Formats: sequence, C-alpha cells, structure tokens
Amino acid sequence: MTPPDSALGRASLTLTKRVELLERDREQQSRIITEMVESVGKGFSDEQLSQISKVFREALADAGLRLDGTEQQFEAREDFRFLRRFRLSWDGASKKVGGAILGGAIIIVGVILVSGFWAWINSGGRGP
Repeated sequence: MTPPDSALGRASLTLTKRVELLERDREQQSRIITEMVESVGKGFSDEQLSQISKVFREALADAGLRLDGTEQQFEAREDFRFLRRFRLSWDGASKKVGGAILGGAIIIVGVILVSGFWAWINSGGRGP
C-alpha cells in the first residue's frame, strides 16, 4: 500500500477510481501503439532500402563474406551447404560411436553380472 503522501496520491483513491484510471491508461496506450504501428507500417522508401542493403553488405564483407555478385552469392551458399553436410556427417558419426561405446559398456556389465551369478550358483549359493 502506498503512503497517503505519495507523489501519485494513489492511497487516497477509491478502488473504483483506480480501475477507471487503469482503463483510461490502457486505452491511451493502445491508441498510441496503434498509431505507431500504422505510421511505421507504410514501409521503407527505395532510398532507405538501398541504404540498409549497403550497410548489410558492408557488415558481411567486414566478416569476410562478400555478396556483391551472383557468383559470390552462389559460392557463399555452397560454403554453408558444405558446412551443414560436414556437421550432419559429424553428428551421425558421433551417434554411431557413442552408441557402440554405450552398447559395449552394457555388454561388459552384463557379462560381469552373469559370470558373478554363475559363480554364486556353482558355489552352492554361499558367499565367498
């Protein structure tokens, strides 16, 4: 609860008045957001689009990825496809090796348990 001398003076307001203020604030915020969306929704001008495109190309060129011509774009696509194929084959190999190691561990544990069980049976069910 806010003190009665708070800057907003909410403590002296009734619950009904607080709800009315909240609804009015919500309506104002909704109207402002709608106006903002409608003003931005008109899109970019051709000049702005060319500036954005230039900035993206410069940023990608700084990162070592040139996309000036169609040949460079094709090569960049192929580079990314190569990396994807490499990643997929690496993941597949990792799964196979991991599966083989896990399977081998399960077999070893099983052999140890079975040999212990048979040793216990051969000893007549007595402890060592």
